[in-house]
Amino acid sequence: MDERISAWARTATPDQRRAGPTLNDLGGLDEVITHTGYLTVGPLLGFLVSAAANELKESSLPPALGDAIITGLASSTRHLAFAEAVDKLATHPRLVGDLGSRATRTLLRRLTDAPDAGDDPATALIGAEAAECLVQLTLAGVSTPAQLLGAMDMVTEDTTALPTEFAVRLPRLLGVLDAHHPGAGLREALERCLTPEHTFRDAAFELALGDVRTALEQDGYQAMVEQLSVCRQRLAELTSIDPDRLDAQIYLVGIDGLLGLSAPDAPARVAAAAKALYDRLHHYRAWRIRTSTPAWAKGRQDDITAWYELTVLLDHAAQHMGDDDPWYTHGHGILTALLRAYTAHHTVKVLTDTPAEQVVETLVAPVIEDAFLRRENRFYILQHALAHDEELRDDQDAQRLYASLGARLRSPAPHGTGTVGDPGKARRWPQLARQLPGEFTVFADQNSEYVLDRLELALRDSEEFLFSVTDAKYSRLMDALIVRLEQSRDWIPTVAEPFQVLLEATVRFAFLCYDVGRTMGGGYTEYLRGRDKGGKKQKVDEALFHQHYREFLAITALFRVAHFEVIDKAGGRVDVLATFPSAYFNVECKIEEKDGSKESLRTYVAQAAEYQNAGPSFAILLALDKTVGKEGAVNLFDSIWIEEVQRPGELEPCLVIVVRVPGGRESPNDLRPASQ
Repeated sequence: MDERISAWARTATPDQRRAGPTLNDLGGLDEVITHTGYLTVGPLLGFLVSAAANELKESSLPPALGDAIITGLASSTRHLAFAEAVDKLATHPRLVGDLGSRATRTLLRRLTDAPDAGDDPATALIGAEAAECLVQLTLAGVSTPAQLLGAMDMVTEDTTALPTEFAVRLPRLLGVLDAHHPGAGLREALERCLTPEHTFRDAAFELALGDVRTALEQDGYQAMVEQLSVCRQRLAELTSIDPDRLDAQIYLVGIDGLLGLSAPDAPARVAAAAKALYDRLHHYRAWRIRTSTPAWAKGRQDDITAWYELTVLLDHAAQHMGDDDPWYTHGHGILTALLRAYTAHHTVKVLTDTPAEQVVETLVAPVIEDAFLRRENRFYILQHALAHDEELRDDQDAQRLYASLGARLRSPAPHGTGTVGDPGKARRWPQLARQLPGEFTVFADQNSEYVLDRLELALRDSEEFLFSVTDAKYSRLMDALIVRLEQSRDWIPTVAEPFQVLLEATVRFAFLCYDVGRTMGGGYTEYLRGRDKGGKKQKVDEALFHQHYREFLAITALFRVAHFEVIDKAGGRVDVLATFPSAYFNVECKIEEKDGSKESLRTYVAQAAEYQNAGPSFAILLALDKTVGKEGAVNLFDSIWIEEVQRPGELEPCLVIVVRVPGGRESPNDLRPASQ
């Protein structure tokens, strides 16, 4: 069989090599069936699939050949051979149809076997190839999505336990499926992929794309802008963690271009976004040159190109949005630029299953209309053009824009009256409108456009500064905690907000403990240090630990709700009890001197859960780890996690957030690497 394939390859044309050998090239059907064991177990499984697909072009699929393919898909242990086979399978839907449900069931079994691969990378990689093939078959309509969606949700129940080779391939596939099947629960699967370091970046990007789709599907301008602002923040956090992530950067600057369109300094902002898009797209294309793109990912490349095309259009239009040139000799160029932006839905492809025209109508078209109405001469230029310019007279988009402007001018709330019915001012100064929701209309009428522009730009600069100083890793930690807490049925309004305030305060306390120096903090923080100047061991007791936590909470918004050493609560004494109007939560403080591992600290969480028996199922365990030793302290982000306390008779677990801080630390100068 090897000799036959070698002989075929020496004489085959490039097109024939791409299509693969025929049954005759392999010696005929009887010869292939005779050597089924070699073809299915060895490295040549892909040639077997190609031969079957080529046979279907001339006649029907021989049953024995179909059985051999199913056997190979089910038993192959060679990753490369399996990958080539399913790649061929995905490009021949007729062959999959002839194989019937057996092919889908076999691929699903290889997918669900991957989590149990253990130390066998081939099994894990084969599971990933099976998943990718099933995604392509599902998107092509060859197989039904229900089984695949259920399998993908099932295998991601515990993403931390998945083999790395398998897990790293999942987020992008989950994102594509979520785009085509929203509401199927795959967003929750993506959120579970935020926990492992090796899946976090792709999962965060796919979740951000889902947020972009949600934002652009809004039917109101303000709701769309607010959602896009949230998307921008998430993409900014991702790019701060992974500065080389070009696809995230392209989406980020694309959103900047859209959001900048309504800014007082729109020409500068949109021009900067267009330039940034050009640079990033150039690098992205150079990086991807001569690399293959899976069929399911081709839409992503179209989206990325569409962002560039749209922002270039907006850049050209923005150059004229601040001008006040009354002469029609320049007006034709102005009209052309603005009309192209007004009808930019011919370019936008950024959404799945959502008309791109809707996005432009909602987000771009009103801003272009505002530009005409702010500069009244633009309206007369358009009116003159429709009457005298042969190029624009029959332009349906120009006529539609003129009709829309006329309707707005004739409305009971015309532009410039300052009434609530005029959305143009709120679009031009959205930050001011958000800061002064009740007084904005009067305030806008009483101040000049110059003053309003200066205030709006200051507010926008302030917001962008706050986004730029966001601690991306801290945000990632809090997001991961909140995602898990949200799954509890007790995470309801009036409970979720106060517990999140207490949790954030405790996490900030942990930040402080990790960064306390050798002398700062005084006596309250001496328990965090290992030795004093005299070389004597510092006093490390529970009272100092509690006192420092108490002093910290005293300068937060919790200073009136945090009570310490509460006696006779649930048969015991609560270290810290935070009592809010609608709920109470306890913080149990412990000092561990023998074993500060997660397994050891787990023995304390039941006590914290017990104090919540009559309240919401959330508590905090604040643990001081005195076992740091010569290896140093475990980093903060790996020292905060959630433990579940599930007891018989209870419907769901109490969630206890464990916050571990190092105490009695030696000098970092004395540290040595841990033994391997």
